[in-house]
Amino acid sequence: MRYFIKQLIILTALVGVILAAGCARPGDKIVRGYFGLGDHERVVHVTSNEDFHLNIWARNVETSRGGVQITTPASQFRGSGSSGPMDGLVLDVPAQTGVDLGSIGAQGSETIDISNAFGARVTVFLTVSTADGATVEMTWE
Repeated sequence: MRYFIKQLIILTALVGVILAAGCARPGDKIVRGYFGLGDHERVVHVTSNEDFHLNIWARNVETSRGGVQITTPASQFRGSGSSGPMDGLVLDVPAQTGVDLGSIGAQGSETIDISNAFGARVTVFLTVSTADGATVEMTWE
């Protein structure tokens, strides 16, 4: 009996992690983008007129260090070392591998910018989950 209770606790925790990761719910609008950062595009701007989650998968096609830089408007809560109008984070993507970089949320009309880091060519799959009927835009430079 203990084994089954333990398994149920693990399963419940896993479901919570999946839901917290911004996975789509029935009725959500899903929009995908596929971009070659550092190869064809320099930066991708993602926005929606409704609150949204952006999930990022990335593959570093180089034989050297690479990554993805995520830039957002200033967060609602910031540590004392944060300043300026934007927040940014670089996530490493090891050479010639692909990784799930997780998700980040944004309020309606906010823009999340995705670019390559360390000069590497990085291919990204971007998946936006937002309200049904929302308008999602992915533009690039």
